[in-house]
Amino acid sequence: MNKVISLCRLKSILDFRTITMKISADGKNIPKQKFLENRITLISPDNAIAITDLKSAQSLSVRRDLKLVKIQDEDSKTRRPVYKLMTNAEYHQEELLRRKQKQEEKQNSAIKGQKLVTLSSRIAVHDLMTNIKKIEKLLAKHYEVKVVVTGEDNEKYSTYDTIYNTMEKNLLSSGKLVQRRNKGNTLKFQILPSRESSGGKDPSDQNNNKGPL
Repeated sequence: MNKVISLCRLKSILDFRTITMKISADGKNIPKQKFLENRITLISPDNAIAITDLKSAQSLSVRRDLKLVKIQDEDSKTRRPVYKLMTNAEYHQEELLRRKQKQEEKQNSAIKGQKLVTLSSRIAVHDLMTNIKKIEKLLAKHYEVKVVVTGEDNEKYSTYDTIYNTMEKNLLSSGKLVQRRNKGNTLKFQILPSRESSGGKDPSDQNNNKGPL
């Protein structure tokens, strides 16, 4: 009877070892590695960095009345997601920035390409307005327009200002002038199409914002 009981106990021990332990080829036990579940990199409001698990980070955010925000899905070095604890004000500011970036990305992805328009600083009023209408059509087709205005070496900056301001005024509903650069006798800037221009303009607005130099 004792022999049967001993055999049953031995079988139970062997079954337990099979489940809980790994044995190498030479018969030695391989220590079981600790499984770290949901480990994250956590950044506190004062930019201190800690390694913790997601559940602990969530509990900490509740205790400190902070927002737990994921700012990176996976860090390239640590292979861990990155979270940050934020105050309500920081979270609100971050959300506004994210929305702005999303809008800009959406607008930039819709741009078909870039067109170049070159002008002389001595361009006549009629010719300038003709070019503005040409740019309007390009913006309506959702092209970005790069404008280059060239003049003489002793050209006054007031001449460039007049051309720039006239284009800005007349293209107010069609696009946005950005990245103005004055260098020597050259003025450069880009005109980005507005979101409304992709769907065409309201005919009632065609004569708005038009005026002489």
